[in-house]
Amino acid sequence: MSFSVLIVEDIPITQTWMAQAAQLAFPQATTHCASTIKEARELIHQLKPTLSLVDLKLPDGTGDEFIAEIVARHPDCINIVITIYADENHLLSSLKAGARGYILKDQSKSKIAQMLKQALAGELPLSPAAARLVLQQFSQAQDQSSLTQLSPRETEVLRCIANGDSTPVIASKLTISKYTVEDHIKKIYKKLNVSNRVEAALVAHQRGLIS
Repeated sequence: MSFSVLIVEDIPITQTWMAQAAQLAFPQATTHCASTIKEARELIHQLKPTLSLVDLKLPDGTGDEFIAEIVARHPDCINIVITIYADENHLLSSLKAGARGYILKDQSKSKIAQMLKQALAGELPLSPAAARLVLQQFSQAQDQSSLTQLSPRETEVLRCIANGDSTPVIASKLTISKYTVEDHIKKIYKKLNVSNRVEAALVAHQRGLIS
């Protein structure tokens, strides 16, 4: 599968490092770098990238504002924040803007490449520190009586989701196929009235399935 990746980062050495991670994940992809939001706007209309990797602090604006712009104009693009900021304010702002992943730069290129693959597969990659912040800061009161009872297996899958496990990891842990995992996840989303892993993890947290 060939597609383009847009990297929005103002530090050249970090641009190169992020491009290498993207190439590791998608060897056939073409990568394009922008140092400013202005440059990125020009590129995104030309490229209509499949994936964008966006830093939060840029010379002419913030990454979350740019992500909101991409979501409005190019909704098919998968936008991932890659940043040094591991605090709830930046995380919440990014996810509300439409980011479909939040990755900290302190991870290895191979780990980031793995998380980018997860994003393309429809999962929501979060660095472990970011996932903890989601559970701590995103949690809002929810009427537990409205939650449909999950089966024991669905509860196991939900617990794995809350721990940040990818679909193949869940399949391995529970000794089932990835297709069965995907089927369980669809049922969990429907029963809990959620649309992604972050929301599912919040419900798991509220139910006391994770600490």
